[in-house]
Amino acid sequence: MAIGITQARQFVSSVNLSGTPRTILPQDAATEATEVFDQAKRQAQVVGSSLFSFAEGVDAHVREAISDSALLAQLLANKYTSAQANPLAWFAAYADVLQNIGWTLQDSGWTDYTAQGTAAEVNDKIIEVIKVALAPAPGALAILTSAVSALKGMQSGGSWFTIFNRESQKAKIARFQIGLVEKEEAGEVFVSLLACLIEAQNEITQVLFFKFRAANATFKATSNKVSINRAALTDLGPDIRSKIRAYQADYLSSIANI
Repeated sequence: MAIGITQARQFVSSVNLSGTPRTILPQDAATEATEVFDQAKRQAQVVGSSLFSFAEGVDAHVREAISDSALLAQLLANKYTSAQANPLAWFAAYADVLQNIGWTLQDSGWTDYTAQGTAAEVNDKIIEVIKVALAPAPGALAILTSAVSALKGMQSGGSWFTIFNRESQKAKIARFQIGLVEKEEAGEVFVSLLACLIEAQNEITQVLFFKFRAANATFKATSNKVSINRAALTDLGPDIRSKIRAYQADYLSSIANI
């Protein structure tokens, strides 16, 4: 059932982030120059353990509202669950927050992709799984591939590298989301969202370059095509931003054109 704007606003008003840790970025990452959201450009941003890419035509204020919404979901999931102890519970908490602020998600279940395909490193496996799970149009696949390549190419010390590595990997567990935001001709906004979970026998470092098969690790994923009420999202945006403002510098990367 879709959540109405009144219910969503009440949920956001009830959010209490006190006690949620702030992990201050290193100086190089914190002072990194950044683009701004631009409707005319293909862009991407790391939001905690998520990588969101935005197709041309998605309004700048919608991009900002989606980024802020995803950060709110991350912060609340971090506060109430342990990604290391129970990663599936963490994903469920993350999805529950999004649903409470008006995102329409469906429970599609988890698929084990460990033995499927040929990719050895995680960064290649992500694209392989995207093709299967999301079946994106060629243009959408190009955007997602560019975003993953941009993340893979980011240098140590930058906000992308620092935030994604810090938030996506916890000892022997790696969990992250890849999202593509598009606007259809009718004006509706959709997010193709792929959640990935890697469970290894040994500690994971630099997850994108992790050779999961050689390490006898598993690679599971679940996908969603999420519909969002654009008017409700932007209307609720200021309420969400007021809640997460203190955490933006610690969990949101610079914005890159891709």
